[in-house]
Amino acid sequence: MTDLNLSCVFVGTTINANYLKSVLHENGIECIVRDFLQESSAAGFAAASSDDAAKVFVDEKDFETSEEIVQRLFDEEK
Repeated sequence: MTDLNLSCVFVGTTINANYLKSVLHENGIECIVRDFLQESSAAGFAAASSDDAAKVFVDEKDFETSEEIVQRLFDEEK
């Protein structure tokens, strides 16, 4: 990812974010996972909720495909 035009495609638990990361990589989509729980504990405090502790960012050109993958993975669970 050389371009910094990133869009957030997922907000949720760290486990789900890392699962999504592996599925995106299998589909040829690079992404960045930002883990707020890990960041906050490294800073000396803990974030309040683990339900929205991580965000997954993808390049804007991959956003639509990534959104479809997110819907397929997580909307089926409901």
